[in-house]
Amino acid sequence: MQGGGSGAIIVEGIQDFQHAVASMHQRILIVRDQNVAGNPTPGGNIPSWDLTLNNIPIAYPDETPAVIEMKLGEKQFWRVSNSTADTILDLQVQYDGVPQTLEIVGLDGVPTGSQDGTRRGTIVKAKDILLPTAGRAEFIVKALPATVTNAGLLTLAVNTGPGGDNDPQRTLATIDSHSSSVAESDSGVPATIGPTWKQRFEKLATSSATAQRLLYFSEVLSDPSNPLSPTTFFITVDGATPELFNPNNPPAIVTTQGAVEDWTIENRTHENHEFHIHQIHFLVLAQNNFETNGTQSDRSILGQFLDTIQVPYWDGNSKHHFPSVTLRMDFRGLDIGDFVYHCHIAGHEDNGMMAIVRVEPSSSAALLERLRIVLGSIHWFRTTEVAAAAT
Repeated sequence: MQGGGSGAIIVEGIQDFQHAVASMHQRILIVRDQNVAGNPTPGGNIPSWDLTLNNIPIAYPDETPAVIEMKLGEKQFWRVSNSTADTILDLQVQYDGVPQTLEIVGLDGVPTGSQDGTRRGTIVKAKDILLPTAGRAEFIVKALPATVTNAGLLTLAVNTGPGGDNDPQRTLATIDSHSSSVAESDSGVPATIGPTWKQRFEKLATSSATAQRLLYFSEVLSDPSNPLSPTTFFITVDGATPELFNPNNPPAIVTTQGAVEDWTIENRTHENHEFHIHQIHFLVLAQNNFETNGTQSDRSILGQFLDTIQVPYWDGNSKHHFPSVTLRMDFRGLDIGDFVYHCHIAGHEDNGMMAIVRVEPSSSAALLERLRIVLGSIHWFRTTEVAAAAT
């Protein structure tokens, strides 16, 4: 993530669900981060991490932004991946200091509003997009008027909590419309709108949950008597003993293919964490206590399908419940076996904040698998019998 060995895979066809982006020029923007040179223990206004945009360094203290070229009067379709190891982004486009309304058409690879069974997306409007580590956002940027003299893509300051990193406001790119030969964007979205197809998580909102679970983030110093000792991180099912992740651990959660579960994820620490799960997406049902600690809320994601979501820090006030999110997990698909969920801040997951969920095949799937094995054995036996007879 920090060395630039990552990239974006674009799944084509979003114009079939979001007609507004058809034939629109697109930009593929990948944000990564790096250690701040000479700053082993950052503090104050110094960022914990330098940023890069498409491998262009935006390094402290100059923080010279990249440049995005955009024709006057042209709308563009931007597809942004927060591919950083540790930096939380809060994206905003400003024209002469005025925040612009962004038209969100996709989050974490899913067209917004497309999962209700109608197979048509809806546009979600927002002045900023909180993008956790590993989060992706696709949105339409308003046309640039000729009267604007200063335009740019920013990440606003993110309050990550008293135990978190410094993620100050920075300009990621200036928008230039004055070049004599404005470069073409990365490519164009096809103009042809084709038929839609069945969405993987259709009608999850109206499905009944088969189980409810409470999980929580926690962390402790490896040596409580030494405040400078390394921190160990945990994600735990309520009622279980916190354990550092080990790939040989038994699964923390066991469920069955076809299940629909509501998980509430609490943050019992003094810094932000980013919940991420492999293999599936989840429906965002609720965000609780986002306003108690000054951390940004992102109302645009309620009712959307994500695979990564921020759970903000706890302010330590016993009068407040722990900040939390409630998510509807969809195990109705084909994915079975063991996979992981974790905090997607790399320094947290690498130091223990990860666990395994096991999805066992449903009885019908298990029966079909046994039938497949039996039919395969019969085929092998008959093939061997024919070969023997020929010999």
